[in-house]
Amino acid sequence: MNIDDAILLAYVDGDLPSDECAKVERLIHDSAEVASRVSMLRASQLPYKDAFDQQSLPPVPESLTRSVEELIRQHAAKASAQHAAESTVPAAATAGDEPEALLGTNVHRLKSKSRAKALPGLSWPKLAVAFVAGAFCCGLALRLVPQLAGGSGTFSTASNDSGMTPWIKAAAGYQQLYTRDTVALLQPDTKTTAAILGDIRHVDDIAMEIPDLRRQGLTFKRVQRLRFHDKPLVQIVYLPENGKPVALCVLKEAKADAAPSAGNVQGMDVVAWRRGQLGYALIGEHGSVDLDALGKELYKGEVTTSISGIGMDGDVPRS
Repeated sequence: MNIDDAILLAYVDGDLPSDECAKVERLIHDSAEVASRVSMLRASQLPYKDAFDQQSLPPVPESLTRSVEELIRQHAAKASAQHAAESTVPAAATAGDEPEALLGTNVHRLKSKSRAKALPGLSWPKLAVAFVAGAFCCGLALRLVPQLAGGSGTFSTASNDSGMTPWIKAAAGYQQLYTRDTVALLQPDTKTTAAILGDIRHVDDIAMEIPDLRRQGLTFKRVQRLRFHDKPLVQIVYLPENGKPVALCVLKEAKADAAPSAGNVQGMDVVAWRRGQLGYALIGEHGSVDLDALGKELYKGEVTTSISGIGMDGDVPRS
């Protein structure tokens, strides 16, 4: 199914007119390949633009502008030639083979994947932002690919990850993509959060609540349904009073309970444990939160774990 990723990106960002939205939604319903592309775009939907708008940035050098414009021109020419070649290939040969549409619209695979093939409809400012963001993400992806693919590649930074299972290593790498500014701009919605939690329970068959960690200095920001090697993986993101975001990740593990143990993966502190056939991993930047103490509280069930107790206005409920 040939549809420009710029259109899909505008659909994900809510920038398409209603009639165009209806056409895209029909394509999502009819094509697993389009549904998969939309799902991957949603996985990277964070308010990066708003975060950058708050920064005082130097002007873009004219030489960089010319270089990027030349790259855009070359890429557009290549994309046009590729499109012409693909138009002669039978539809069956180009259809997507990922069953992501079967998982639901709010499920995202925890792996590296290109955000777009060609963006001919975007203006220079948007392309410049895409270029910078792409260069940043490419650098991270080069370090994350070995563990996301289950390979034996080594990390670029020292790690003490003994005892950490592959899914925890992948989740820690994914957590590196988060910044304080982008997460701070997220405004959790009670209805949406409750719907995602319902899917986690009834579709993914993971019996869990969202811990209310405000008394520990962590504000709930969002919950996501991810996939790791075709297994449901839940990521709950919190923002501490200082430092980068902290995530609590959960995956079904048919193993005996295990007390919290600490490690370090890609420079991220990790505290992992198992309880009730579920594996847990607390992931955060070193020093921002006492993850050891928090992990022990969660393991012992000493934290309020009801979504109804998580207010969206930031007020801590009274005892």
